[in-house]
Amino acid sequence: MISAAQLHFNELPLERQKAHFFDVASRALSRWGYDAQSCDIKLLNLTENATFRIDCHANGTAHDSRFVMRVHRLDYAQRDSIQVELQWIEELRKATQLRLATPIPGLDGNCIQCIDCPDIAAQRNVVCFTFVTGKAPRDSTDDTESLSTLMLRLASIPESVTIPLTRAAAMLYDSIGTRGKFNLTTKLEGNATTLSPQDEQLYHSIGAVAAILRRDSLTWTATHRESIAHRIEWNWSATFGEQWNNYYGSHYWDIDSTLSRHDIEAIDRCRDLMKQRLEAFGTSPERYGLIHSDLRPANLLDDDGDLAVLDFDDCGMGWYMTDIAGIVGFMEHRPDLPAVLNAIVRGYRTVFPLDEQEEREIPTFIMIRRIGLFESLLYHMTNADPGSNEATSITPELVAFVGKGTAILARKYVRHYR
Repeated sequence: MISAAQLHFNELPLERQKAHFFDVASRALSRWGYDAQSCDIKLLNLTENATFRIDCHANGTAHDSRFVMRVHRLDYAQRDSIQVELQWIEELRKATQLRLATPIPGLDGNCIQCIDCPDIAAQRNVVCFTFVTGKAPRDSTDDTESLSTLMLRLASIPESVTIPLTRAAAMLYDSIGTRGKFNLTTKLEGNATTLSPQDEQLYHSIGAVAAILRRDSLTWTATHRESIAHRIEWNWSATFGEQWNNYYGSHYWDIDSTLSRHDIEAIDRCRDLMKQRLEAFGTSPERYGLIHSDLRPANLLDDDGDLAVLDFDDCGMGWYMTDIAGIVGFMEHRPDLPAVLNAIVRGYRTVFPLDEQEEREIPTFIMIRRIGLFESLLYHMTNADPGSNEATSITPELVAFVGKGTAILARKYVRHYR
């Protein structure tokens, strides 16, 4: 359950929340032997956690003293849970060729430092990671930035006007973008628009990354199942639990979800159908283990074609197909989604085989992931800040747009599978 400290923190204005995180980051630097006065502290993003880039100038060697600091959200991951994440990163560093941001021990040898926060009567965990070069990859047809710009412009207009407009825009966008070209449940083979060679290579590479993670997890999960149990789990309840779903406490059926009653009922029908299919799919160890859970391009860095994998903060037990669904998070509406999935699956299969049932259920995991992302936006409407890897502010208009789009996708899913 959400703590009193987190509830109190959530009530603070965003600027005070950011000031709090800067204060924690500044005081935590001494645990790694740095003086805050000698460092530049830049907020990279603020969503689940606050992530900072640190450049230390104490010895005139800023290039060699740059690293990333993560100040953890309260409640989300406790010390033993974070320790599992760091252990898996270390395992991946040893067992694979993946580029990774690896944890940096503090002066006392511990990678996790606990910082007192008397202003909210709590403590926050802080971890530092090595700096990894590159930029978040973005394909040539990604329209996230233009949509974000539009939503920010609408934010200056009263919501009584903009919310209906954005709902209508979601319907228009779906109609224009998908007519005759795309259906979420279109078979992966055929009826897909094509990608540029660069975009094809990008998604092929990300698919291979997902498969490398699965290949390692199959072994590591089996030997670390007891400790992994300390982590969050991306099971059915994580998205659809009545009380504490998605670890946010927000639900698509909440009165402030921006959805109409008919849209909520559409997602209800989709949820019931997905539950039936997942019960048949099962949670055998071959299909269910430790996953990254958020392999969106925003959590990758591309350095001349060499991808680095970041942000294992959401790793936990879940269906391996969730990592494929995660790659296309917030892209589910795109007309070229079948082509994107084709590239991902082809890349995946260069590393690890997919059976027919897994491939057939990818749309189910995409829908679960989409609904979960919508619920995360509901939670973050007042406490997120756009950063270098996140393209947008989370405005009520954006939430309404994504919510309406989610309901549209849910109806398509039901029409296909019934």
